[in-house]
Amino acid sequence: MKIIAIILSLISFSVAAKIERTTSCFLSDNNKMKLKYVEIYDNKTPLSYVKYSKSTSSIPLVFSKETEEEVEGGRPAERNTTWLEVVDGKINGKYEIMSQGGRYYSFIYKGSNGKEVNFNEDVDAYNSEQDDCIWKAI
Repeated sequence: MKIIAIILSLISFSVAAKIERTTSCFLSDNNKMKLKYVEIYDNKTPLSYVKYSKSTSSIPLVFSKETEEEVEGGRPAERNTTWLEVVDGKINGKYEIMSQGGRYYSFIYKGSNGKEVNFNEDVDAYNSEQDDCIWKAI
């Protein structure tokens, strides 16, 4: 009887867990790199990855830090998030992101080699459900 109670509680816990997923599409300043950025919150646990349009695999990101600043006039808070890029088990760079509400105002990749790439949201790349990026050839 105890086993049944444990199984039922685990099932109800997993059903109650809410997974939120946000997909965003970006294009580098020089229009040469296209990037899909996905944030997943599983019971408030932040997970994320990026996938470049010419790549067959995605790159996992490890949450580093987040700060929020209140904005006057009842506007959404400004959110600054830093994610660490993990390639072959090593930190390869970081993504620094500034957003407010559903808009991205800064999305910068800083490589461990000193390389820095600025990205802008590519609002024309979203599919009709806005859960994936569909890029046209440049």
